[in-house]
Amino acid sequence: MDPKELVNLYLDIADSLLSKLALNNSKDDDSDQYLFVLSIEQSLNSLADSIAASINFNNSDFSSYEYQKKWIELSSNSFLENIIKNEFSPNGLFNDLKQVKKMLHEPVNDSIIVSNETLSLKKFNLLLNRYKEFIIILRKSLEEC
Repeated sequence: MDPKELVNLYLDIADSLLSKLALNNSKDDDSDQYLFVLSIEQSLNSLADSIAASINFNNSDFSSYEYQKKWIELSSNSFLENIIKNEFSPNGLFNDLKQVKKMLHEPVNDSIIVSNETLSLKKFNLLLNRYKEFIIILRKSLEEC
C-alpha cells in the first residue's frame, strides 16, 4: 500500500478510536487508548516515508528507522526544517505524543498533593488535531516548493 494511503488509513483508525474512548478504565478502553497512540505513530511513520519519497530523500537506512528518527532526518531538509523542528519543541506534536504515552504507562498518584496529569478526551483530541494541522502544513509546503 502506498505510504500516502497508509497515512490516511491510520488517521481514520485514530478518528474511529477517539469516538469510542470513554476513559472509564475498562480493559477495552485502555486497549483503545494504546491503539489510538499506535495509530498516530504509524501514521507519522507513513507520512515520513511519503515525504521522503516526494522530496527524493536519499538515505539507504531511512526505512529501517523508527518514526521519530525519520522526522529528525527529514528536518535536515532546508524547506521543511522549521516546520518539523517546531513540532519537536516543548509545545509540539512529538512532545505531546510523548506525554500521552507517558501518562498511559504511569498510573495517577493520588497520594501526593499535586497529582500528576490525567488523560482526558481533550488531550486525545488536541493530539489528533495537532497532527492533522501538521499534515496540512507539510503537504501545502511540499506543493508550493
